[in-house]
Order: sequence, then C-alpha cells, then structure tokens
Amino acid sequence: MPKRLLRTSDRTSRACVALLICSALGIQCHRVSQPGEPAQAHIAVTEQLPEATLAAATSNNFESLANADPLAFLYHCRENYDRNIRDYSCTFVKQELVRGKMTAEQETVVKCRQNPFSVNMRWIRNAADAAHVTYIESRWKDKQGQEQAWCEPAGSIARLFVKKILQPIHGKRAEKASRRTIDQFGFRNTLDLIIHYSEKAADEGVLDLRFVNRGSVDGRPTYVFERRLPYTGQEEPYPDRLLVFHIDQEWLLPTACYSYADDGRETLLGKYLLTGADFNLGLTDSDFGPDTLGL
Repeated sequence: MPKRLLRTSDRTSRACVALLICSALGIQCHRVSQPGEPAQAHIAVTEQLPEATLAAATSNNFESLANADPLAFLYHCRENYDRNIRDYSCTFVKQELVRGKMTAEQETVVKCRQNPFSVNMRWIRNAADAAHVTYIESRWKDKQGQEQAWCEPAGSIARLFVKKILQPIHGKRAEKASRRTIDQFGFRNTLDLIIHYSEKAADEGVLDLRFVNRGSVDGRPTYVFERRLPYTGQEEPYPDRLLVFHIDQEWLLPTACYSYADDGRETLLGKYLLTGADFNLGLTDSDFGPDTLGL
C-alpha cells in the first residue's frame, strides 16, 4: 500500500476526491461541528442505497476514500454517527501510562448517551479508585461550577465508610487515575480527538495520516490507520507520536486505539478498545442517576 503524507496543500485534492467517491455512494462528506438529530433506524452507512448495493459498495468505495483521503473518511464517520446513533452500551478495555507507571488492564461495562452526554461505567476487572461511576453533562456541579460525577469507591473497606460520593471529573484524583476524563469517553469523542489533532497537524503541515490495511477487532472487520505527529513527550501540543486505530467497517466507528510515544511501538501510552456494542437502546436519565450505583 503506497504511503501518503497529508499536507495543508492537499486540501483541494482531498475535497475533490471525497466529493467524487461520496457522490458515487449517494452520501455527503463534510465537517460536522455539533451533533445532529440522530435517525430512528439502526446503524447504517447510508440510507440512500439499497442494502445489496450498499454491501457491494462499502468495501470498495469506503476503502478507496480511506486510502485516498483518510481525514475526509473520518469526517464521514463522525457525520454517520451524528445521523444514526443516540446511545449505546459496550465493553470498554483500557490500559494507560499514567504519571510514568503503566496501569493494569481495566475492563468496564458502559452505557453512553449522546444528548445530554451521559456515561455510566462499572468496573468488572482491575478497578482502581472507583468501582462504578455515573455522569450526566452539566447535571452535578460543585460551588465553583466544576462538573462532577457520582462515584462508588472501589474496595469493601472503603464502602464501609463512603457508599457514594460526588467527585470533580477534572480534579487531581481524576488526573492521577487516567489520561482521559469521563467526558472524553466514547465513539464520538474518540473521533473528535483524532480529528482535532489531525486538523491541527494539517494546518501546521506536519500531518502523516495513512490507511495501512484491513484488520479486525473482536472478530469484526476493520480499516486500520496510522497517524504520526511531532510528539514532544508532553500531552500538548500533540498527545502521541504514533496512533494506530481501527475503524469498524460496518459501524464506521473507532473500536481500538493504540497510542505510542515512539515509531518503534516500544512505549505504549494508552490502549483503548470498545467492543460488543448495542445501539439505540432508548437510554434515559434513570440509566445514569446515582441510584444506578446499586448502593
């Protein structure tokens, strides 16, 4: 597969390639800054094509777009999410380098709703400080106006003293526990982060974003991408040197991300997998309130 370096000067050709390929599919491909109103149907790549035609077109045309213009492909993935997805449940596995130490691989079961953005996350393996966290955007704030989430402390001894507690999601405890906060969780936020830093690098003429192969995550076919940025060892201006990520071929969502500090993949910064997703479950506030902690 030929490698292609994306630069700012490529934007005209990128837009033309995306328009031609997406027009052939009967879809639109452009930037989306705010979530749209999701459709009522199940996840679909597009609703304009018959199912048989779509199945034949997907592997060829989407892969062509991914190869010719990875960033335009990511724009379409985000737009597809906004059209079709209201909420979902999934299994989330992560492992991160936090303050110089690699955490144990943690596994959680998660419910996520897009509007208002809400996350209910319960640990089933290697819980650290919290065994269960639930959050609704702008619902619980402290006196300083900081966003908070309800937490169930991990460990039976801790729960003897504190059953549940409100904690700031951007506080020092959260920073010690993870590279990302709970309001950055999920399929769309992952797309946003990938696109944000890719756009920044493209503006500065330093983006190297490539479709490299087909792969699989949890037995599901994926498109595999690699992105290289001028990483300095700090979170800003860029979060990693190499990001390897998988986009599910049917869902058009990022189901695995591997972040490295080096091209040789010797220093892992973070591993994130979202599998076993079920979509558009009709989740409500009752799925994200403090009573869901079960205490």
